Amino acid sequence: MLANWINMGAILLGCGLGRLLGNFIDKKLQDFLMTAMGLSIIYLGIDMALETKETILVILSLVLGGLLGTKISLEDSLYRYGWSLQERVSKKGEVNLASGFIGASLIYCIGSMAVVGSFQAGLNGDYATLFAKSILDGTISLVLVNTLGPGVYLSALSVGLYQGALILFAKSLAPYIQGDVLGDLTGLGGLMILAIGLNMMEIRKIKVGDMLPAIPLLLILRQVFF
Repeated sequence: MLANWINMGAILLGCGLGRLLGNFIDKKLQDFLMTAMGLSIIYLGIDMALETKETILVILSLVLGGLLGTKISLEDSLYRYGWSLQERVSKKGEVNLASGFIGASLIYCIGSMAVVGSFQAGLNGDYATLFAKSILDGTISLVLVNTLGPGVYLSALSVGLYQGALILFAKSLAPYIQGDVLGDLTGLGGLMILAIGLNMMEIRKIKVGDMLPAIPLLLILRQVFF
């Protein structure tokens, strides 16, 4: 759970620095920070992808899982639900505590890094992805706190609860997922994280959330063929 606490702390620290620095973080600096983070995420994704043991199964899971997620518009549905919830609790034309909380929580929680990082942490104690996500979330908080308001501070709580639940769930699966399966899950997660990096660099727009069904599908295929 250490990485989860660090992630929460990074969001709070980013919010504090954002309030302190204010307009000093201009558009030019924001663009540089996101480019630097994009490159870092791409590097992390490649490093994780190289852990793959059964390449064909990982590719098959990614393709079939992505097809399923795309067919049901998984990512769009998640965001649509979240933003509709934000609209219901927000006052018209006014940024308030609830809108900042929900808006930031969506950004931090609805994504592959939260899922993949939590599974890595729970299954084999690998915190690399959650550490990278902590830096990314903290950087984003620098900007969000001045656009969405103080509700961004509260999003640290939703991140902690959401990722904490995923970590505990992954730990319950750990006795049944060992050896090469972990390598394949890490490799699959690396491909998703690589896609996030490409999005951040604005190289290609990829709906990474649509790929999430690939994770349970890989576990099923592993049971069938091995």
